[in-house]
Amino acid sequence: MDKRFSLIFLIVSGAFFLFIVGLTGFRIEQSRRHNAELARERVPALVAKTVSLRDSTGGFGTPEFRKNMKDVFDAEPRLLLLSLHSPSDGMLYVVARTKSYLKVPAEPTPDWRGTPAYDMSRGYDVLASEPIPGSIPGLTLDALFVVMGREDLYPVVRDDLYLFLAFLLVCGVIILIFMSVQMDDSGSDHRRVRPAAAAHAPSAPHAAPPREEAASQEAEPRRPQTGPASESPEPKVQGLTSPRTGLVWAEFLEPRLRAELERASSSDQDISVARIRIDEPYVDQRLPLVTAEIARLLKQSFPLHDLIFEAGNDGYTVILPDSEVDAALRVLEEFRKKTGATAIEGMTRSVSIGVSSRGGRLIQENVLREEADIAVAKASREGGNQVIGFRVDASRFRTSLTGSLS
Repeated sequence: MDKRFSLIFLIVSGAFFLFIVGLTGFRIEQSRRHNAELARERVPALVAKTVSLRDSTGGFGTPEFRKNMKDVFDAEPRLLLLSLHSPSDGMLYVVARTKSYLKVPAEPTPDWRGTPAYDMSRGYDVLASEPIPGSIPGLTLDALFVVMGREDLYPVVRDDLYLFLAFLLVCGVIILIFMSVQMDDSGSDHRRVRPAAAAHAPSAPHAAPPREEAASQEAEPRRPQTGPASESPEPKVQGLTSPRTGLVWAEFLEPRLRAELERASSSDQDISVARIRIDEPYVDQRLPLVTAEIARLLKQSFPLHDLIFEAGNDGYTVILPDSEVDAALRVLEEFRKKTGATAIEGMTRSVSIGVSSRGGRLIQENVLREEADIAVAKASREGGNQVIGFRVDASRFRTSLTGSLS
């Protein structure tokens, strides 16, 4: 994946995380303040209810007062503790959800005097006090409310989860779109490799001889010229493919393979190279016709014709992009069977094939090609008509180029 896209994605994800954390803290604080204000607004009503019950039941110690105050306490779901106390008379009445909220005194008695203390959690509970008018000096009502409970946190967490899922969905769609665009760009670069390779490749070999002289001239292998260049100048052939086979000239293999290796490395993909050799010596005038017919079978078997190259008078090279060695072996085995089942010039022909793949390595094009040459040489040496793959020993590749053939 593109590094710039990855960096942007990390920045956006970090910003979204900070946004979620900030939004969660803001909503929790808003809910806590709102509940605290509501709790303080309820205290005057509780004082009025207490005074009314005191006057109607005859005092704080009567059973009717205690029963009615318990009903008032139960009607307030956020109320954790309710107490009535004065410095002179001590604790007159106390009711709580659990005894743990009353810290001092731990057990109220008629003889206890002082100011009570409560065990409360900062941020979650709030204590509101209000004096009660009457004959008892310093009489105070204390009410302990919960301002941040599970019912307050649930909506915040639920909305955060919805936002997080929506963010994941948007990220997934964006990643899919980016990968699709990247694949399209890779395909465009792949299609542009051929003219680039043609522009920078070395000059093509000699032009094909006239039709009536082709058989006699191709009966013998090509020999390198030893005389001065001025005695037999070599003309340059315009075009990418050989008129003899319709395949790409062998001279274009190195730059094209280099470009394909760079593309495979940048996309972390595999790539294989196959060397194909005809299993018969180049001794008569029929082999050039066999070479052209097998070239036709190659173009039928491999749709990317600009990745099929000549290799001497009796061989071919095929680049298989996005293909590891085992997959390439299966495809090439099918081609070997197809060749053996096709009658060429009145008889069946066989080929030897060697294949090597990048296998996650950072190697040069000549190394990959040489490995395929080693494999096809072994196939020919062991009787031909077979496909052999060059397999690299990954544990020893760091120190030396070693491999095995299978």
